[in-house]
Amino acid sequence: MNDSVALCIRSRRTVKDFTGEAVPRDLLAKWTELACWAPTHRMTQPWRFAVLDQAAIARLGIYLQAEPAIAAVPDPAKGAAKLAKLLERLPTLGALIHVVWERAASPEIDLEEHAAASAAVQNLLLAAHADGWAGFWSTNPALGHPLTSAWCGYPVNKFGFLGSIWLGKAKVIPPPLARVPASERVTWL
Repeated sequence: MNDSVALCIRSRRTVKDFTGEAVPRDLLAKWTELACWAPTHRMTQPWRFAVLDQAAIARLGIYLQAEPAIAAVPDPAKGAAKLAKLLERLPTLGALIHVVWERAASPEIDLEEHAAASAAVQNLLLAAHADGWAGFWSTNPALGHPLTSAWCGYPVNKFGFLGSIWLGKAKVIPPPLARVPASERVTWL
């Protein structure tokens, strides 16, 4: 294995606190292009990416505040507080990528499509990390709300929400967390 690939995989961290520095558009294009090299059964390439620069993130924040149904998820008692925390963090992002996959009618194929889109996200996160940027794979209910997906151009009757990828320069890189040894997760036959 190429040592740089192993180092990239082992050193990538989930980062939630960003400096607010904008991610250049050419890097976002590079990362989404690399994401599209993920494995995909039947070559369906089901992933879709709505890329939001800082101006679009600001517009999204206004939209999220204006839609009462979004603030009510996952439950009305906590939804407003969760949305307020999200709205506080959004301006610190350098970019945000809303990720969905094109749904398949067959449950078995849909599961494969979901897995392919997940592999695309991993490619994207590793590409960003390799270029010195940080990311966070978020499944925040407000960002995954059907109205938010529709705002991004992906109606839920055709697409499933996989997550929003928060990107930016990290304020602090967290230390690695302990991993279960592979020997406890691998069975040799």
